[in-house]
Amino acid sequence: MTTMISAENVSKSFGKHEILKNVSLQVKEGEVVSIIGPSGSGKSTFLRCLNHLETINSGTIRIEGQILEGPEKRIREVCKKLGMVFQNFNLFPHLTALENVIEAPLTVNRLPTEEAVKLGETFLEKVGLLERKDFHPSRLSGGQKQRVAIARALAMQPDIMLFDEPTSALDPELVGEVLGVMKQLAQENMTMVVVTHEMGFAKEVSDRVIFMDDGVFIEAGTPEEIFHNPQHPRLQAFLAKMI
Repeated sequence: MTTMISAENVSKSFGKHEILKNVSLQVKEGEVVSIIGPSGSGKSTFLRCLNHLETINSGTIRIEGQILEGPEKRIREVCKKLGMVFQNFNLFPHLTALENVIEAPLTVNRLPTEEAVKLGETFLEKVGLLERKDFHPSRLSGGQKQRVAIARALAMQPDIMLFDEPTSALDPELVGEVLGVMKQLAQENMTMVVVTHEMGFAKEVSDRVIFMDDGVFIEAGTPEEIFHNPQHPRLQAFLAKMI
């Protein structure tokens, strides 16, 4: 099976503060990996390093075998294989849902307008929002905004999706609609790395769950192993608070 992401001994510091400490991870094609852990443990920073939103201090990252270093233009090409969904939706307020989704295909991939619109409508339909295509973000709920953000990432047709706590900014009753879209992507064998506080999602959908604390991957295993037979005391203490 193809290795989609290979991170080897990745370290990242902000000034004297070491956020990631020799972290390594391999993600195979079609695999769903959830990263859990307390706030400030380095989860989001690790995700941001995978698509070069943060520059690592040492180690190597390869996306589908291509190393994430060298000229900026080359790095941007490699990063096109990755789609990312953030905690905050980052939608353009002056654009409609459809316009938000097709902005990157038009400007980055130079798609003809008609083709981009068809693509955008396809992915809005996929996340259940085609009927809201002409709505501006101010007229959408938080869950709907996040689903538009997912459609926007998918419209670039990435091979890998990264999710950085995609439900943390949502009211509890809106979380399910976003997780439903993510579950659908998992069932379609999309390769996914998900930083999440949603233990139910991690348990139900993941092939592997990784517990991170203080810049280190402490324990990794199947959902069954992590949630029903945790070995490390720090993981045991974390789950006691979360579940």
